[in-house]
Amino acid sequence: MQQAAYDLSTFENRDPRPKLRVAHNPKAKRRVDLSRFKIIATAAVIFSLAWGVLYSRAQITELTTQISSTESDLSDAKSEYDYLNLQLESRTDLDTVENYAVTQLGLVQADPSQITYLTLENEDKVVKPESEVKTFLENLSAGFMNLMEYLAP
Repeated sequence: MQQAAYDLSTFENRDPRPKLRVAHNPKAKRRVDLSRFKIIATAAVIFSLAWGVLYSRAQITELTTQISSTESDLSDAKSEYDYLNLQLESRTDLDTVENYAVTQLGLVQADPSQITYLTLENEDKVVKPESEVKTFLENLSAGFMNLMEYLAP
């Protein structure tokens, strides 16, 4: 009696290599397309980052040039201000003004006999008139207080 477990004849006619079937898998094709997309996307990101760095460097260079130009304009304006300030001080000097008054305008210095001093007997005072509303309110409150004194025991 032969048992089926030991029957090796079933394996004799078999090919040593099994045949592989290649199935058409649409997911495999998508993976290839996705890998190409990933490569293109990565290249685009790298390109945009490089462009951003170059653009920012160009902006920095342009702004630095504008700053240096503005600083030179500022130093020119400061030097002109100093020059004009010195010119103003020289023209408004007391000796220059006095000389101009005497020579050009024909003015002379005041004589002590021309000076008159005034003395006031009373101190200077400024009297501010009271407003009508304030006077009315004071009279009203005084009248009310008189009424209250009359009514009070």
